[in-house]
Amino acid sequence: MLFAVLIGIVVGIIAGLLPGLHTNLVAVFIAGLHLDVWFSSVLLVAAAVSRSVVDAVPTVFLGASEDVMALLPGHKLLSKGYGIEAVKFCVVGSVMGVLFGVLLLPVFLFSFPVLFSALRPFLFWIIITLIIILLCRDSFWGVVVFSLSGILGLIVLNSVREPLFPLLSGLFGASSLVMSLFNKFEVPVQFDTDVVNLPKLSLFGAIFSGVFAGSIVTLFPGLGPSQAAALAQFKRTKPLNFLVMVGALGTVDVLISLVTFFSIGKARNGAVVVIEQLLGDISRPVLFSLIAVACVAVGFSVIAALAASKWYAFFVERVDYWLLSSVILVVLLVMSIVISGWLGLLVFLTATFAGLIAPLTRVSRSHAMGCLLIPTLLLLW
Repeated sequence: MLFAVLIGIVVGIIAGLLPGLHTNLVAVFIAGLHLDVWFSSVLLVAAAVSRSVVDAVPTVFLGASEDVMALLPGHKLLSKGYGIEAVKFCVVGSVMGVLFGVLLLPVFLFSFPVLFSALRPFLFWIIITLIIILLCRDSFWGVVVFSLSGILGLIVLNSVREPLFPLLSGLFGASSLVMSLFNKFEVPVQFDTDVVNLPKLSLFGAIFSGVFAGSIVTLFPGLGPSQAAALAQFKRTKPLNFLVMVGALGTVDVLISLVTFFSIGKARNGAVVVIEQLLGDISRPVLFSLIAVACVAVGFSVIAALAASKWYAFFVERVDYWLLSSVILVVLLVMSIVISGWLGLLVFLTATFAGLIAPLTRVSRSHAMGCLLIPTLLLLW
């Protein structure tokens, strides 16, 4: 088990540092190795948690991540020389999010079955209402982005091998990189200091918002950390608060998804879906063991993320950002072909152009998650 944890942490760190390697892709790869089911399950949890922490580094420095909500605040701080600080706040959110999640575990175990039983008959209408709330906060272009991405999801999800990689990489990662090519973004010297701080009340408020929103959305199929972050942001939030909240959301999503799977039998996370295929139902001791694995993985991946942020800062200061973005775009394009075939290339290019609509019209990129929400709504109908 210890060996599986260590291997999972290494895999998660590598996946987190390389743009485009989504947790679902890692989960499918590990499942395809046909290892011992318990070994694979532990490895998956460790990899998913580690990746969610380390992913803050490319999100801030490269803008090549499906962590759509963190892209803009991270780039704002990067442009002011505080990219390393931005990563630190994401990491703080991840660590504290898992800590809060563990402390609230008895509440989740007791309340989730009751809440899900009460909400189950109304899932379709509740999800529709939440989507309308999110769309009403933006202009008409938000509806356009949501609709187009939803149509793309309907076409792609059942017709392409491993569709999520080219779909999500194009909608979020590649479209951000294309924008950076035309914006002529120059990375200033990055400061490795502790001068940027956040009041304790704001810090704990952001963490609690992330954990609370993350725990609620796991009850609803199709909703994820991006929608949770958008719903939790009732008013304009300062970049630091928002990065802490998104960090908490991304990492606690794995932990809460395990609790959701145990308590109501629903897998809401790619790694947990594969664990369901491997183990079937999980017992309480298995749940607690996997949560312990998640806590260990957070500890190691935090060290890796903080060290990697300094390496990335050193690298991006000395390499032309236009060239770096171009290379990453080519890598994502080639990986789309390797993973999903030539149809994957078509999906990647189409998703990239669709993903450009949001930044060009100044609406939230989270609306592009319609690629998963609209198919989910049709299944619930």
